[in-house]
Amino acid sequence: MQIYHFRCKSCGYETKLPLGSSDLDQTLTDVNADYAEYHLFKCPIELRFVHADIHDREFEGKCRADGSDLIEIKEMPPLKCPRCNQNKLATHETKPMDEQQQFDIVK
Repeated sequence: MQIYHFRCKSCGYETKLPLGSSDLDQTLTDVNADYAEYHLFKCPIELRFVHADIHDREFEGKCRADGSDLIEIKEMPPLKCPRCNQNKLATHETKPMDEQQQFDIVK
């Protein structure tokens, strides 16, 4: 899973969202209920990015805030701001620490 920090240089829109799969060693199976895969969407009513687990049984492609149909962002990183639609969106991607790094810090 990656953490994406989006910031628009034009209108000031800013958000951080986790995207990708929950664990690279996991695969989606009938018995693996913990598997999650977060995709990036745009809410056309609220003009903001949202993320959703596409394998969640309750996910229907609708914005939870207003019920509108979400637009999946296929191009990563996105170039246009969801709020002002300008090509001034800066994206910073970070990887959370893997388990070995966390273990080393706790020692």
